[in-house]
Amino acid sequence: MDKKAEILKEIESIFRRELDSYGLKISYNSSAASVEKWDSITNLILISAIEEKFNVTFSVDAIFTMENVGDMVDYIYLNSLA
Repeated sequence: MDKKAEILKEIESIFRRELDSYGLKISYNSSAASVEKWDSITNLILISAIEEKFNVTFSVDAIFTMENVGDMVDYIYLNSLA
């Protein structure tokens, strides 16, 4: 499994736990518009849990420009290379 796929798998686990939806499937294209229960409040919870898991801090600009889970994966991946 490549690094981005591993990151996606971990993010999916976080989404399942935080949204209390254990059958939830997350893909690179998943977004707040396509995932039930993902709203502005849960977004803060998800971001916090993802930051803690991957030991990263999303910049404010990144948070406002990320359009989907793939953008999160890319951000985490790129920051893991630094």
